[in-house]
Amino acid sequence: MINHPQLAPIVMFVYKRPLHTEKTLQFLKKNSLAKDSILYIYADGPKDNDNNETLEKIKSVRSIIRSEAWCKEVIINESDFNNGLAASIRNGVSEVIEKYGKVIVLEDDLVCSKAFLSYMNQALDYYTDKESVFSISGYNLPPERMAFPKNYPYDVYVSLRNGSWGWGTWKNRWDKIDWEVKTYPTLLQQPAMQEAFNRGGDDVFEMLKMQQEGKLNIWSIQFTLAHFVHHAVSIVPVVSYVNNIGLDGSGENCSINPIYNNQKLNNKEEIRFLDILYEDKNIINAFYSANCHKKRPLWQKGINFLFRKLGKRPPFVIKKKIYN
Repeated sequence: MINHPQLAPIVMFVYKRPLHTEKTLQFLKKNSLAKDSILYIYADGPKDNDNNETLEKIKSVRSIIRSEAWCKEVIINESDFNNGLAASIRNGVSEVIEKYGKVIVLEDDLVCSKAFLSYMNQALDYYTDKESVFSISGYNLPPERMAFPKNYPYDVYVSLRNGSWGWGTWKNRWDKIDWEVKTYPTLLQQPAMQEAFNRGGDDVFEMLKMQQEGKLNIWSIQFTLAHFVHHAVSIVPVVSYVNNIGLDGSGENCSINPIYNNQKLNNKEEIRFLDILYEDKNIINAFYSANCHKKRPLWQKGINFLFRKLGKRPPFVIKKKIYN
């Protein structure tokens, strides 16, 4: 029996996707620790131009979140107006983490395994005093997307990039985020600094640039920047505890992509954690290659898509390295 000294509260963000919301809550409820956990649900409100169909979906979501005792205690915050996902997460996480000191965060399209809460709580307890760890991710890339070293002895690895599909953090790390991004002018003028920031994926600086120019309304890139500025890392499971079922055109910031919603999820609760935090060169290189967004010819993209649909590793992979 695994001992969990103090369970982290779960914070979930919902808006207008009733089917996704219900499925996410049903899978969360299957966790053995759900019956002992507090769940905060932040339901965003309608936009000024939302039509009747959208208003009905918002109403359905609010009915679903009240329909069952999904956890030991469910605390619901319903907004009368639309805050947007970025502001909702920033404000909701800040509110709950101020009270509890740590949080586990889900959105309405993240289906988790029955061991998700156990893994997240163990990791939050295990790394609470290792302040170079800024976050815990529940998600990892599909095995056909990211090659992994054979005989790797742990169940988690160190990543230079935080995850936003089922994650957790602590107040003393969350408080270090610079939401105004005061370092941006310096970063903009220093290509070497941009290159170092992009060690977490070659899209990272471009995402920050788009966010600063008002072209992308996201919260996670500021957290990614905080990891970089403070020389911090994220802990990621080798096998994912989360699938994203929202990459179907229904979400705010993601396009249609089916490869992230059909992994066989991790149900392991006895976790082999890293005692000494180190960057495994092979893993970092594999992660970077998987997060390389250099454009491929359309025909290569098509073949890669078919291979991923079949659960096989795509043949056309752009291999980029941080370490030689």
